[in-house]
Amino acid sequence: MSSQVAIDGFNLIYKFPDLEESMYQNQLKKARQGLLELIELYSKKKKKQNFHVFFDGKKEIGSEVFQETFGKLNVYYSRDRKADDLIKEFVRTNIRPSEIQVVSSDKEIFFHAKKWGAHPISSEEFASIVSAEIAPPDAEPDAEEFKDKKLDPVEVEYWKNLFRKGR
Repeated sequence: MSSQVAIDGFNLIYKFPDLEESMYQNQLKKARQGLLELIELYSKKKKKQNFHVFFDGKKEIGSEVFQETFGKLNVYYSRDRKADDLIKEFVRTNIRPSEIQVVSSDKEIFFHAKKWGAHPISSEEFASIVSAEIAPPDAEPDAEEFKDKKLDPVEVEYWKNLFRKGR
């Protein structure tokens, strides 16, 4: 049984430091792309979930694109409306709101989701779940740092003396 995940795009962008940085540098497209790539990676591990990402405004100036796909993500642009309204509508008009997880830290969206029986989760929480899920598994902690470390002759002498004393 598959479930739906509705994501407040711009709300979530600000929870990933490098994407937030892009936003502050006015690199809207780069931030949006970065978010979609992260969620797309995450979605590959969550085969049973369908992802819907909602963004405020237009895809680009003059663009009338309302919906497109990005990998298996459904992406929506609110154009002249607010993305919040699209998310609320998505929940309200869904046959089974109880199967929708709504990702937003916007209080209004959060309450709306609850009211319709969906499951709200804050963007912060979702961001940390995504990060944990797609982070490369750690090798030995800092194993790299210890590889090929050569002691210089002074250090070698120091340790030799230390061990001799210990006997």
